Amino acid sequence: MQIGNKKTTLKDNAALYTHESDGLTEREKFRSLHGRKKWIQFRDYYLLKIIAVVCVLAFVVSLLVTVFSPKPEIAFYAAVSDYVLDYEEIAEMQKEFDEYISLDEEKEETMFDSSFYFLSDEMASMQKYAVYVAVGQISVSIMPQSVYEKLVVNNYFKPLSEALSTELYLKLSDRFVMSATADDKGNLIPDSEKAYGICLDGTRFFPEGKLSEPVILTVCPAWENDAVCSQYIEFLLK
Repeated sequence: MQIGNKKTTLKDNAALYTHESDGLTEREKFRSLHGRKKWIQFRDYYLLKIIAVVCVLAFVVSLLVTVFSPKPEIAFYAAVSDYVLDYEEIAEMQKEFDEYISLDEEKEETMFDSSFYFLSDEMASMQKYAVYVAVGQISVSIMPQSVYEKLVVNNYFKPLSEALSTELYLKLSDRFVMSATADDKGNLIPDSEKAYGICLDGTRFFPEGKLSEPVILTVCPAWENDAVCSQYIEFLLK
């Protein structure tokens, strides 16, 4: 059966490997080609390699930019536990607080971490919280009063007399939650009662009756910038 003279892609490609290119290097072969043959040679031998190299270079550049670009410093970190605020409320609070302190978003950022669940006795939350408190990661904590009462005896919070200015301390005295702390054996230390918590009920984000129990704010003992904690408290009370 006779097949017509119709040219096929297979024949076009095969033309690249005829005697006219015998004995030449791949570069010399490529230079000797013209028109469609040159495009086929470029496609088959070079195009995929070039695309692969460009993709690898783009990935490396992106990785280097991510690793070596200066990251914003944490200006303020709030640990929000047990759903005392929902996602939308936290987002609104964060936006307004960033504006309140005139945050330079290129150099700084605030964090409102709502991943802590103490009422369910979740060990992962307790471990994470203990580590963050120890290294000074957390600025303030916001939690139900029942959670506060479990944690305060173990020295998780800074006395407010040490964290706040005298003026702000006196201004907030009617909101203080007084508590004692315990020694290494779990026994309450006599005369250790101090103001460790601030009741937030009746403030803008925590209206009366919002939750079944009061919401308490505390300051982390290892956090170094007490000034921003005071700013946050004033922001909540404005």
